[in-house]
Amino acid sequence: MSEKFSLKWNDFDTNVSKSFGRLRNEDYLHDVTLVGDDYTQIPAHKLVLSACSKFFQETFKRSSKIQSHIVLCLEGLSKQDLDNVLNYMYNGEVNIYQEDLDRFLAVAQRLKLEGLLEGKQEEEDTEHQRM
Repeated sequence: MSEKFSLKWNDFDTNVSKSFGRLRNEDYLHDVTLVGDDYTQIPAHKLVLSACSKFFQETFKRSSKIQSHIVLCLEGLSKQDLDNVLNYMYNGEVNIYQEDLDRFLAVAQRLKLEGLLEGKQEEEDTEHQRM
């Protein structure tokens, strides 16, 4: 049997992160539209949303056989909420004013965003397992 070689993409994490950022700002490959309370439609990518949010991951898993382009109406969220969430997902960070921080964290908890609430989510999962 011949020898296997491992080929590694240097700076893979950085390159993927940059690609997500470019996708956020370019107008192609969108396969989901998010709509908040103000009816503004915001295009996005199911792959990115699924990678960053357990809420979106479960939603898209359950609707994968329904249609290829999904429109999700997210009651109680404004365009600013959605922009903040998408900036966090696509860029790995978001700048939030202190007075808006509690609201953003509440939205992050609702959408089960990765990277912000792991400790809290693990505590909740453990609590549910005890019941």
